[in-house]
Amino acid sequence: MEKKSIEDLFKDSFEDFEAEVNPSVWSNVKTGLKGIGLGFLGKSILNKIGTNTLVAIVSSAATVVGTVAVMHWTGNAVKSTEQAKTVTAPTIVEKSIVEKAIETKEEKPLTLKEEAKPSVTVVNDEPMKETKIVVEPFHKDKKKIQSVINTYSKSTVSNVFASPVGGSVPLIINLSNTGMGINNRWKFGDGTKEEKGDNPVHVYITPGIYTITLISTDANGNIAIDSTQKIEVTGNSSLVATPRELTPNGDGVNDVFSFNGKNIIKMSGQIFDKKGNIIFECDKVGDKWEGKNRNGDDAKEGLYYYYMTAEGKDGKKYDQKGYIKLTR
Repeated sequence: MEKKSIEDLFKDSFEDFEAEVNPSVWSNVKTGLKGIGLGFLGKSILNKIGTNTLVAIVSSAATVVGTVAVMHWTGNAVKSTEQAKTVTAPTIVEKSIVEKAIETKEEKPLTLKEEAKPSVTVVNDEPMKETKIVVEPFHKDKKKIQSVINTYSKSTVSNVFASPVGGSVPLIINLSNTGMGINNRWKFGDGTKEEKGDNPVHVYITPGIYTITLISTDANGNIAIDSTQKIEVTGNSSLVATPRELTPNGDGVNDVFSFNGKNIIKMSGQIFDKKGNIIFECDKVGDKWEGKNRNGDDAKEGLYYYYMTAEGKDGKKYDQKGYIKLTR
């Protein structure tokens, strides 16, 4: 058998070898084996596929060449051929392709469908049921409904508003109808004639308690009367202590000393001697001192003193003091 050089064996062995590389790269390798030398082939391979890929190819090729060499040199062609056929070339992966895949890998954003779903609480292997609130329907008694309508429909037509509702003379009252009435007639209860209008003003000049009456008609012709507003009118307050000289001899002249007043809502008064002993006390208008001490005996002649505080219905405050000359 004709002996062949290593280069010839390398070429022959790679004729039928198919490695798992890019077809275009493998085609370049086979062309280099047939037409040019190994030196130029090595440079071409390095330029095309890179050092790492070349190492993988050379390793696979070395395995094949070693097998072929044994076949030629030992003469055991059949056995070597079978071994050569059973050799499986390792998978070759270009490093640049793998790195590119890793570099360009992007994380997939979380979509709404992938979000965590709320958990369902299970009691006794059954989901908890939603609690429903049952609202009772409105009362369907037509008589009661109509009664409410009748009651409040009248008050919405005629409704007296007064400001103020009380005070001392002369008392000025501002009036208005807060209902739906458009034609209003007013009666003031003090003997004066009625008035028409939406917002009348009335003046009370005599103390007393008066009732205001409003007769009002709405746009539909419904007439309603409101006479619930009361006005309390008071006079100017006054308070006088008399007389200055007390002569309790029964002749009907200056026989008693008293605090006389009008429109007083509260008061407090004391009479005392020069030592400060209280001889007489009073808490209302009209209380009288007849010249006696607390025991009911006639008080000695001389000077006595008084001090009195009070408040009138018109808000006036009183703080009076003075003396009384007692003679018999």
